[in-house]
Amino acid sequence: MCRRTKYVAVMALAASLMVGVYFVQRSVTAPNASAASGATFSAFYLDVGASSSLGFQPTGIVNHNGRRTNTGYANDLLEVENIKGVSLTLTQLGCPGETVETILGPTPINHCYKGSETQMTQSVKFLKAKKNQTGLVTIDLGFNDIRTCLSVTPVNETCVNRAVAAVQRDMPKIVEKLKAAAGPHVRFVGVEFEDPFLADYLLGASGPSNAAATTIAMDRMNAALGRAFTNGGVAVANVPAMFQSDNATRVSIPNVGVVPENVYRACQLTWQCYGPPFGPDDHPNDAGYALIAQAIAAVLPKTW
Repeated sequence: MCRRTKYVAVMALAASLMVGVYFVQRSVTAPNASAASGATFSAFYLDVGASSSLGFQPTGIVNHNGRRTNTGYANDLLEVENIKGVSLTLTQLGCPGETVETILGPTPINHCYKGSETQMTQSVKFLKAKKNQTGLVTIDLGFNDIRTCLSVTPVNETCVNRAVAAVQRDMPKIVEKLKAAAGPHVRFVGVEFEDPFLADYLLGASGPSNAAATTIAMDRMNAALGRAFTNGGVAVANVPAMFQSDNATRVSIPNVGVVPENVYRACQLTWQCYGPPFGPDDHPNDAGYALIAQAIAAVLPKTW
């Protein structure tokens, strides 16, 4: 059975989740108006990464791979921190498709930058110019190193090994370069990843074993990211916990049946369970981005 045909069955689950997605999004991102107006402290926010750092979501336009939005986690984080009295000024330098290798250059291997200019050179330039200021930097890289390994059936284990090794080798270099350019009042947060490919659970008899393999691979990737961040003095945003990516408890979904909680969440919080023209797409939706913002906010101080 072709992948597109299999996803027709998944549409029932996607449809059943739409109301829940809306309420998850609003409960996480909507600030109290009076609280949001009380920001008394200002700082910059540099968001480094790939497409998810830009809030990418599918457009529903055939042969169009999506667009950046203003409802990504970085935008949500502005609202969350504003409630706490912190006004963040957002700068996004991310590039769709960026990996831990491509950001290091020395020349760009993407469509976002030209010549000797890369996301890294621009980030370093930005941070040096704000050496004496207070700020936040989030690092959202690594997903594109492993996504092609998990988007095939069965999971390409050789590809996974290569992706994890790349993160182990290159993420410490990324952290070192960014921290060397930043001043003493800059906080760093590294982002771990949810597993949207858990949606494979719903794709036929081999689906559950395929989904389990993607979880094992993503856990390895997140462990490598976590070690690189922690060793570099960077706080870690536990996004997998927010998405319950390792929670295989069975739950009953009306009109769908019984599925693991992590599969339900993958369908609820990403576009991976949707059929054409919106999916399958591994980017988070509004509700998913809101939870990523919450994971980042959880490792930031209550007061700056």
